[in-house]
Amino acid sequence: MATGRCSCGAVTYELTGEPLFTQACHCLDCQRSTGSAFVVHAVTVEDDLKVQGETKMAIVPSGSDAGCEAHACAVCMDYVWMRYRYHKVPVIALRVGTLDDPTAFQPQAHIFVRSKQPWLTLSDGKPQFEQAAAREDVWPPESVARYDALPKRG
Repeated sequence: MATGRCSCGAVTYELTGEPLFTQACHCLDCQRSTGSAFVVHAVTVEDDLKVQGETKMAIVPSGSDAGCEAHACAVCMDYVWMRYRYHKVPVIALRVGTLDDPTAFQPQAHIFVRSKQPWLTLSDGKPQFEQAAAREDVWPPESVARYDALPKRG
């Protein structure tokens, strides 16, 4: 179990299950929305995230061009989690930086490195992908099986 919150604390959450996969995204959209060089997202089953407090949703661009629904604190407007529209099952991408212990889930891969900042050197030995990575190519087999077993959205 992991816990986290937005900057002001009006939104808190508990993650009751293990993430399926954690990745660092270097796409320009994530750079814009974070004001940084990349974002770390833990892809997790939506029902495993228990949120308290009011969030607001905005539809924003994503590196996949499918867009995503960004859920932010209604008070401080920190994005806490995203629902990427290309997923046809109930998973979300939790912003790891909002965890009380942001070291809990380290990136297992880097995606969209084609737009990585040139001053950033990736020396962690994790797989790197020019664009998004296919689940079957990089996720652990048990995570792929968990994902595939989730019910499809309408």
